[in-house]
Parts: sequence; structure tokens; C-alpha cells
Amino acid sequence: MAGLENVKSRKPTVLMVDDEESFHDIVEPYLTDYRTLKAYNGWQTLSALDAHHVDVVLLDLVLPDTEGLHLLDQIHTDRDDIEVIVVTAQAEIRLAVEAVKSGAFDFLVKSYENYQQLSKHIERALLHRRRRRERIEARTKEQWMRDAFATLEDSRAPSVKPIIRLARQVADKPLTVLLTGESGVGKELMAHYIHTYSPRANSPFVAINLAAIPDTLLESNLFGHVKGAFTGADREQLGKFELADGGTLFLDEIGELDSNVQVKLLRVLQEREVERLGAREPSPIDVRVIAATNKNLEHEVRAGRFREDLYYRLNVIRVKIPPLRERTLDLPALIKLLCTRHAATMGHEPPTFTREALVILCNYGWPGNIRELENLVMRLVALAPGRRISPNDIPVEYLLPTLNYMSEQSGRQGQRKDEKKGVYFRARDQFERYLVHLTVNRLGGDKDAAARELGVSRSTIKNKLRGDDPDWTGALSRAGIAFAPPAGSNDDSDSSN
Repeated sequence: MAGLENVKSRKPTVLMVDDEESFHDIVEPYLTDYRTLKAYNGWQTLSALDAHHVDVVLLDLVLPDTEGLHLLDQIHTDRDDIEVIVVTAQAEIRLAVEAVKSGAFDFLVKSYENYQQLSKHIERALLHRRRRRERIEARTKEQWMRDAFATLEDSRAPSVKPIIRLARQVADKPLTVLLTGESGVGKELMAHYIHTYSPRANSPFVAINLAAIPDTLLESNLFGHVKGAFTGADREQLGKFELADGGTLFLDEIGELDSNVQVKLLRVLQEREVERLGAREPSPIDVRVIAATNKNLEHEVRAGRFREDLYYRLNVIRVKIPPLRERTLDLPALIKLLCTRHAATMGHEPPTFTREALVILCNYGWPGNIRELENLVMRLVALAPGRRISPNDIPVEYLLPTLNYMSEQSGRQGQRKDEKKGVYFRARDQFERYLVHLTVNRLGGDKDAAARELGVSRSTIKNKLRGDDPDWTGALSRAGIAFAPPAGSNDDSDSSN
């Protein structure tokens, strides 16, 4: 019996399953547009699916070691992303109905006429799979947005509640919104939030990162172009403004916009019409613009790098997104949200966290904000799926705030006795505070027990905790996170996010 054959290529992969060599010899010449694999029984079929990324299976219903319909069920039990086309000599309506009910995309009777049309059937199967994936991705994104919005609205951080109220107030008003804040704080999520609660919610939300597009292509991307407008413009293209017509256009990194494009953007905002490159007449548009920047635009205006009139046109409603270090009471809920999202994406069980591990993350400065938090969560989900995360699993750089963050915090706190100390002494002080905080939390808030364990006085414990009462335990409970007990606890039962 012949074994599996593999022709390496980047083309879509088609697995031909039939116990007759003649079938493979006849059909393969019609499949030159695809990478082909061969299997002659059920066992080889499952082995091929385990070893290779297969897009479409051509399946005979009569095999030497299994029933074709049973094999079809097995394929779809664990591999629902594969399309199966049944190709059999048995031209029975009953079999066709059973095959389709079992998940087959198509049912073909063996004949030279159908062999000649195989490529068309395969392309239809690939298109069906692509559209199914898009629907799944859209539903997944929609669920993620709902969960993220709920986390925003349930925020316990005093700095977040006012911006949520403001966002809901302006959502249903046709006003331009300027979102400001450090990189990675979630400005695009806030733009989605405003769009979702606006009358434009059922119309397009179009986002563009202005810093990621070369200046030579930016005008075409924003405003579109007609055929022949410039070298290489071999077809008409709609710009982001027209694609967002009736909905919302999110202009991220607006502070990076080239001065020439600033002039044209100002005109679009003033006239509510857009002129494609090479077009003779402008087209009216109905777009709500939300812009975002991590730059100080007032400073950019004073420096002559950003047009003052455009700044005032954009800065109708201003929403400043706070950095993660100012909303650390939301960290447990954010960790739960991100763990759930990325564990589902990777097909893993989400990890659990000891209280000590969560307190470490809550005490970190997060200079990279939510983007940095998401990167860490992805790493933990990938490397420790379903495992209990203890302080030993957390990279050492998260045990203390970054030196830049310490310097920034020192400057914000004004002239203090320890401000003249070097970074080493500030780092030592921060570590002592972190160690005391972690110990007190682990011991359920018992400062006397913490003092005994650390070998210091109770007054030292109180001094290190002074002015810093984040109530992580309450934050964990309010976020609905069940956490694993600290290492060494008598309770070794795990819990999940």
C-alpha cells in the first residue's frame, strides 16, 4: 500500500483520500493549483491531518479500514476548520444527505466531468471557509469589545470614572473628539466605546494609524484617488473618509501628521467633503472624527509643527486617558480580561494567579501601560497554560518599577528629603516598600506578624505603608477573580480566572 505523498508549496493543501491508486492518478493532474497529499485509508488520513495543515479533504466513502461517514465525523470533531468534499462512486441521495448532515461541504459522484470541475468546487469550499472564519472572528471581536467595555464601566479607579461619564455624554453628539494620553493606554478602545454608544453604531468604524503610513501614501489612504491620478494608480480607490461615510473615522497618532496633509484634513473637517487625488469634484461625506495622540499638541502648535486652526478643530471635546499606574485598582480585572482573551485565542486554559503574584503586578509602574500588560499576559498564557502563576514565574523586571518611572514619580512628589538621593537609594526604598506591602498582604493585613517575619519594628511597617493603601484584596474580589492561595498555604486547590 502506498504511503503519504507530499509536494511542498505555499498553495492551499488538498488531501485526497481514496484506496484506489487510479483515483489519485486521474484526479491529481486537475489539482496543479494546490499542494496535494494522498491517503489510502482512515488511519493515514488522520495521520496526515495531524502532520500537515490541510485546507480541503476529498473523501471517498468506501475505505478498507473504516466507513467514510464515520471518518467524516472524526475529521470534524477535532478539526472544524477543514472543508470536506465527498467524492464517491455511490450516487445515492441518501448518502448525499447523510454526508451533508455530517458536515460535508459538497457531494460529488466520480466521473470525468466532475473531475474536470474539481478546482471550482475546491475554490467554493475555500471561500466558504474564509467567510466562516471572518464571521467567527467578527463574533469573537464583538464579544471581546463587550467584555472590555464592561471592564471600563466597572472601573474602581477614581481617574477612570469621569472619562467614562464624559464619553457617554458626548457619544450621541456630532462632535469631534480628541483622545490624549501616553502610548498604550487604550485610546482606540475608547474610540470604539464612543462609536458603539453613538447613533452611528451600526455604521462603519474605520481606524488608521497616521504614523505607520509613509507620507507619499498618506493622502491616497485618507482621501482616495481616481485611476491614473499618479504612477501606479491603475484603479480607483476609496479613502478612509469615504469608507467611514455614515460612521466614525479614528485618526490615531494625529500629532505625526505631515504639515501638507494637515491643510487638506482641515478643509475636509470644515467643508464636510473630500476630494480624491486626481478627481475634478469633491464628494460630500458624513463622518464623525475621533483623533488621538500621545503628544502635547499645544506644545506642537507653539513649536510650529502643528496647525493651530486644525488643533482647535480637533479639540472640541478632549478626553484624557489616564496611564495604567493611575488605575492600578483595575489591574486584577484587566488581567482577567486579557487572560480570558488570549487563552481562548491560543486554545489554552487560562493560568491562575497566587495573591502574591497579583500584588507584584499591582505594584509595578507599567511604563508601557496596557500594551505592556497585554504582552506579559500573552507570555504567561503561552508558557504556563492552566498553571498557577507564582512570583517565581514573573520576570524580574516586574519586581520593581523602572528607573525612569521612579525618577518621574520622584519629580511629581516635589522636593523631599530623599529626592536628592541617587537611583540606587530610591530603588532600595521602593524595594523595601514593595517587600513590606507584599508581606502584609500575604499575612492578611497583620502588621505585627509582618514585623516579626521581616525582623523590623511595627513602626517601620507603618512608615513603609504610609500613604499607600491600594486595597488589592478588595480589587480582586470586586473583579470577580478567584485566585490561587499563596505558596506554602494549606489550601493547595487551584482556581481559575
